[in-house]
Amino acid sequence: MREYILRRTVSLFLTIFSVVTFNFFLFRLMPIDPMHLFARDPRLGPVIRERLIKIFGLDKPVWVQYVLYLKELLRGNMGISFYYKKPVTKILVPRLFNTILLVGVGEVLSIILGVILGMISAVKRGSKIDIANIFFAILIWSAPGFWIGVMLMMAFMGILPTSGIVSPEIIHKDLWTYLWDVGRHMILPTLTLTLVYYTEYTLIMRSSLVEVLTEDYILTAKAKGLGTLGILLRHALKNASLPLVTLTAVNLGIIVAGDVEVEIVFSWPGLGLLIYESVIHRDYPMLQAAFLLVTISVVVANFLADILYAVLDPRVSYRVKRGLEV
Repeated sequence: MREYILRRTVSLFLTIFSVVTFNFFLFRLMPIDPMHLFARDPRLGPVIRERLIKIFGLDKPVWVQYVLYLKELLRGNMGISFYYKKPVTKILVPRLFNTILLVGVGEVLSIILGVILGMISAVKRGSKIDIANIFFAILIWSAPGFWIGVMLMMAFMGILPTSGIVSPEIIHKDLWTYLWDVGRHMILPTLTLTLVYYTEYTLIMRSSLVEVLTEDYILTAKAKGLGTLGILLRHALKNASLPLVTLTAVNLGIIVAGDVEVEIVFSWPGLGLLIYESVIHRDYPMLQAAFLLVTISVVVANFLADILYAVLDPRVSYRVKRGLEV
């Protein structure tokens, strides 16, 4: 196990370094003058322009810019936003918190709902409950996320808030008033995310659990007199959850990016909406920082999934010792 974790850790840092390098050169290949985007004032003179170029180090060779980029990145400096004219981190961090709050709650609820419904379908496979659950899950899974959000918005118009994170007309006298306002604004986008993501967990849990329930050790457990719930919790669920770990890791990594469609529909001030706005305004430093953050989160989430895989299934680390891992 120790050797397996060490290999995965080395692979993690190498992947992150590759991502950082690719992220730097990707935006340097854009056929647009960054100074033109940063200072769009037509009155900008050549003297001020040259001074800005020197301040941002754009007069230096690319490899020097790369070294400076790595150095500043280690300090937490991700540059200046072309649109907001502020440090990227000052805009990015509050938006990131809003996204984690919204998408995190939606992801947790979708996992709980998906696992429960998937277990019910697997146990009742072939029944009307199973067929109805699969039909509804495929129906929701086929619908675009923004469409589900719009339908919920129309259904609850005038009952629940449909945009923003707080109501501008409400004066928050204390923390509880603020939290209540935020909670009301979270209901519809959270419900949308739950419906969008739960279908994957339901279908994968049902498929994996149906396969596990046909194994010989499950028949042995039944022969010993264990009930259905005991078999699920003590034997079947652990082995059936391996594909679920992979899906959860991928989705948790994407949480950092938020769901762009849902955040746009409900005007939720998160990272997804920020990425959309940055594309429109061609705010490349903001996009560069957002892409880097999202990519690293996906890599780290997959690293944690690999470690959890080895904990749930010791055969994974055993393959490393025998040199069988690709």
